[in-house]
Amino acid sequence: MDKRIVKTRLAVFNAVFDLSTEKELDKITVVELCARAGINKSTFYLHYRSIDDCFQQCFDYFAGRILDLSKGINYIDMSVAPEKTVASILDVVEQNLKYFERFKNSVIYDSAIKSLKESFIQSICKANDINVVDNYHEVAKVTFLVGGCADVIIRMMPNFNRDEIEKIMVNVIKRR
Repeated sequence: MDKRIVKTRLAVFNAVFDLSTEKELDKITVVELCARAGINKSTFYLHYRSIDDCFQQCFDYFAGRILDLSKGINYIDMSVAPEKTVASILDVVEQNLKYFERFKNSVIYDSAIKSLKESFIQSICKANDINVVDNYHEVAKVTFLVGGCADVIIRMMPNFNRDEIEKIMVNVIKRR
């Protein structure tokens, strides 16, 4: 991808998160977003159809990085030897720590994190061919682990201590 496109999208992405900590998304205007991102309106409309499209693309980018990880999670490995899975999750968190911290303070946090958790659970279940009808216990465990891990990671910010969180998550997952 062209470096200018990457730079513009990153500037818009940062501006969306910055502004979303100050006000509700439906109160953010294209003019305000462009000013914060350091771009003009024509550049904005080259990349996005509308302000809602922009918000959706920002969330999709953020969620996509996390959901890509879920497709490779093996339920058995996660249940028996969770170290690799937990390390992978925390790698993604560390790579995106500043966005997670901003996201935690945004007005879209509650609805977005709920959607993200549900998508993560569905993705793990699909990748492992498990469903609530035939694999009730497994789906319940995935739901508990995803929700618990996500909440622990986000609650600990900005005091994110990877080593401590990793130990706690692994120990909780290994308990039966």
